[in-house]
Amino acid sequence: MLDVAFTYNYEEGKWIRCTDTELAKKEIEDIPCVPLINYISNPYRPNTNSKFVFCPKHGVMERIESISNNRAVSENGCCFEGLLGFAEITIGYDGYYAISPGFAPFRWRIYQSAPLKYINIACDVLKVNADINHVVTKLMSFSLAVDIVKDKIFISKCKLPKSNINNWTETDIEIPDVVVETAMEAMRECTLYKTGIKPSVLCQIKNKTTLMAYLERPFDVNIVFLKQFFREFTTRDGEDIFDEVFTREEKNNYRIICDLLKIKPPKSLRKAYAFNPYAIVWYMIFKQWGIKDINYMHKFFYLDDSIASMYLKRFYFDKEANQVTRDYSLKNWEALEYYCHWVLEQKGEKRMLKWLYRVSLETGLNRLQWDALLAFHDYHNQLSEEVKTRLLKDGPTVYVHDAISTEVTAFMENWRSTKINYNETEQSYSCRIKEYEFRLLPNTGMLPKLGAAFNNCVATYRDRIIRHQSVIVYVMNSDDYMACIEIKKGCHITQALGKYNSRLNREVNNVCYYWAKHSNLVIDVDDILPISPEELKEFDDVRVEPIYVKSVHEMSLEELKNIPENKICEGYYLRLEYLLSSSTICPAPVPSEMEFSDEISRLTFLLPEGEPIFKAADNGNSEAMMVLGLMYFKGHVIERDFDQALKWLNMSADVGNKEAAKKAEQLQNYIETGITNRELEILDALSNLRRLLAAGAY
Repeated sequence: MLDVAFTYNYEEGKWIRCTDTELAKKEIEDIPCVPLINYISNPYRPNTNSKFVFCPKHGVMERIESISNNRAVSENGCCFEGLLGFAEITIGYDGYYAISPGFAPFRWRIYQSAPLKYINIACDVLKVNADINHVVTKLMSFSLAVDIVKDKIFISKCKLPKSNINNWTETDIEIPDVVVETAMEAMRECTLYKTGIKPSVLCQIKNKTTLMAYLERPFDVNIVFLKQFFREFTTRDGEDIFDEVFTREEKNNYRIICDLLKIKPPKSLRKAYAFNPYAIVWYMIFKQWGIKDINYMHKFFYLDDSIASMYLKRFYFDKEANQVTRDYSLKNWEALEYYCHWVLEQKGEKRMLKWLYRVSLETGLNRLQWDALLAFHDYHNQLSEEVKTRLLKDGPTVYVHDAISTEVTAFMENWRSTKINYNETEQSYSCRIKEYEFRLLPNTGMLPKLGAAFNNCVATYRDRIIRHQSVIVYVMNSDDYMACIEIKKGCHITQALGKYNSRLNREVNNVCYYWAKHSNLVIDVDDILPISPEELKEFDDVRVEPIYVKSVHEMSLEELKNIPENKICEGYYLRLEYLLSSSTICPAPVPSEMEFSDEISRLTFLLPEGEPIFKAADNGNSEAMMVLGLMYFKGHVIERDFDQALKWLNMSADVGNKEAAKKAEQLQNYIETGITNRELEILDALSNLRRLLAAGAY
């Protein structure tokens, strides 16, 4: 029979077996539980980490002066005894309210009545909401039941009789290593009792996933962690054949792994694999990069989390390409590979791997560093040698990021500016809230200016914006640039940062949060922090004033008709012709006895909707004359007439319209070569497609 409990020992800084029978056996409702509050750093006021306890006597949170096992003393001398549990609370901007609750685990228990019976793993926990003046707690219990006979894990989430809690999930807390190890030992004993063999489990990954992996493969839990990596080897005709390739009874999966990958690795990799399944992933990445010295590789084999902020569990081996890759954040992976290859060529294995180990083990890569690597990957050949030299010497630092951004912005100013069209939902994003204006990019020519204003790499987003993969909204207060926001997948905010990719200040954050909610946008990142109900009330009487002004390229036929003559701008007649030619409007039949004084009168009778074009052409407007020539050329809504088309195109060219001159030259060539109607239809379709691409419609 197994019946043990674990409590946290604050003197040793770890979970240990509880030797106090009272604390180990009693119902949690009958034990004094003292939640200790650890406030997470205020994003706008760093270095404010403090540990507090709520004092009922004084009615406020008091800073903890000293703490020992089952006893805490506040700075006011108040003593608190019982089971202690820390809840990490993310506080508001000034510490006056909690943004999100914390969960304080007090006791873990493992129970098994007999061999091959359920192994129950339970945690008693408090959900804690706390601000400076009060604390609210809700008691609950979470448990796992491991059925070693059926090879299943059952998860239960239940509130205790004296509790009132909803929406509890087991992912809110992590199972301590000692609890996993104790449960795993019990499971190994069950396997011994059941099969006569006691498996060895050396895996350094210790969490609920490890327990589940043991049930799948008790003789090699590591292979379960590599399901994603070997997915192309364990799928046949869309069916999962993992159980065929790596059978449950197999005790030497390492041999199968080497055969599948066609590798003969050093002996040290086999030893590393016993402790860390992702040692295989590390080795294949280094082999792919051409790393030769196994001594440089070896320490990476025991890093089980990520490579430079990217989780190793998301990588897989592409059989066709014969290389390691990933689906998620593939662009980031390509940029990291490119940078590492470059450093390898320039400085060698030792220098590159030293940097990679540091960012994989300790710091990871922040958004600014990723921006620098992505821009380096995309524009390496165009960057100056000075910037490359600085990057090679210092790595992707803030200074290097700024230098890359400046150069990218400079040469992107030479790109042709492309008009960006927005749908009605996107147009609604452009508005004024208080003194802040949320603006949409009118064209891609604005990107370098934004990149320079924010000192970020938004100038490199041109392609994704033209393809409508991203929408950029920038926030201004008077002439100051306050925030640069990227929206993907239609309604998901994926970035929202200030200058130098900095976090938004409190006021800008609040306005952006309100704008996002008003615009029905989903906030996918932590760049925009939630605001309290009290702060949200500040916007009750705030008016959201639309400021988006449609360009003529976005207007409907009805909207164009309503534009006053004195408001007509460049592009109006081109847009009107496009809408008329793509509509179902047909020319009116002309009675045989009817006579017209001039060509414009006849055209206006045939097509009243085109009157603005005909009238403006007759008055000498160069764009309208070109458009009328194109209408005669196309023959969609007025009868095709090459002579008339050539006349109006030449008239437009004579007053300086270069585009009309090109069209006239093309038409003259068509007339001389005897082009057919079918060929004209194809050319017309291609012309429309080019116009849509130039306007950013695709």
